[in-house]
Amino acid sequence: MASEKKTKKPSIFSYIATNADSGVVRGELRALGEDGALMQLERMGLDPVSVSKKKESILNMDITFFEKVPPTDIYNFTRQLSVMLKAGVPLVDALDSVHSDQTNPLLNKTIDSVIADVSGGMALSKAMDKHPKVFNNMFVNIVKAGESAGVLDKVLFQLADFIAHDLKLKMGIKQAIRYPSIVIGITMAVGVFAVTYILPRFSTLFSNTRIELPLPTRILLAIDQFMQDNWAGILFFIAFFIFVFWRALKTKQGLFQWHKFVLSLPIFGPLAQKMAISRFCHVLDTLDRTGVPILEALDIAGRTAGNVFIEDRLSRVYSDVEMGKKVALSIQRHTHDIFPPHVLKMIQVGEDAGAMDDMLKEIGDMTDAEVQDRVLKLTATLEPLITVVMGVMILTLALAIFLPIWDMYEALSTS
Repeated sequence: MASEKKTKKPSIFSYIATNADSGVVRGELRALGEDGALMQLERMGLDPVSVSKKKESILNMDITFFEKVPPTDIYNFTRQLSVMLKAGVPLVDALDSVHSDQTNPLLNKTIDSVIADVSGGMALSKAMDKHPKVFNNMFVNIVKAGESAGVLDKVLFQLADFIAHDLKLKMGIKQAIRYPSIVIGITMAVGVFAVTYILPRFSTLFSNTRIELPLPTRILLAIDQFMQDNWAGILFFIAFFIFVFWRALKTKQGLFQWHKFVLSLPIFGPLAQKMAISRFCHVLDTLDRTGVPILEALDIAGRTAGNVFIEDRLSRVYSDVEMGKKVALSIQRHTHDIFPPHVLKMIQVGEDAGAMDDMLKEIGDMTDAEVQDRVLKLTATLEPLITVVMGVMILTLALAIFLPIWDMYEALSTS
């Protein structure tokens, strides 16, 4: 598969062409082959004189390892493309117009490649699927559903709304946990600095006296000594643990078990569960509103929940509905321990009333509000807790440093 994608990578072609208005035109374009380049020139209204493949040096090769596309750029791309298609602009011309408005280098190169693939007759979803770093699985599957249903413009418009909604929710969560994260990070950094740098400076002074060191001082000095004696082993253990954990998450079973464990956590489990429910409902609502068949919509929405454990349960819902069972009953059968009872009831009422999309939107919005409320409450709980922890750390460090100094002062005063 990797070699197949590599052989289909677009190349840069230099061309000389004539135009009835401006005469001779020179330029460069990206295409899968010479035939694709000629087709692009024809669509541009140019009569080609010569087309030659440009050789790329090692310095001109695309290096995308450190490049990324922010979600806001994906949103802008999706919104603009949907507007172009809704206005009746052909797909390749729409992609070309959107491409000229982008400033992100990786997104520009990706759109170039997509234009070349689509010009060669490839479906848009398949062309996007070759760039998982830019277009994730959810994006590609929703586009594919829109293509198969013949409502690509509507699907892209709804997808842009979903991306904007997802961005707003994630931004709210990030803003809520930003302060506790910064405080925890600074506290840990100060603690490590004090134990490894400040306290050892006093240990030399303390060792020259015969006073008995207090318990806080002995504990911190023991921690410092342990870290100095075993720093290589500690670093190796941390690196080994991270590597094993990373490799486990790369396997299907490892990721499944990790996501199952996350759902069982006391505070973050319910948050992850509600966010998965929200994503499932919003995606299913998006596809249902644009006329995508319910089976295809369930298949895509089930694979975009963001939690492999929940996605596995939702895949069983798809199998039941495929056999002719109702959506609400299938969801209740396989996800009764994931979806709250009132959500299951709302889905059933919506299906019976023929207003599934409206009910799904209501559930998604309601779940989003619950997520934001939980995050705010968590932040309100963490702030005083962090203050107490910081106070205890500062008090321990102060006692570890100043109690021996006070004992030395008293010893000198009595002598």
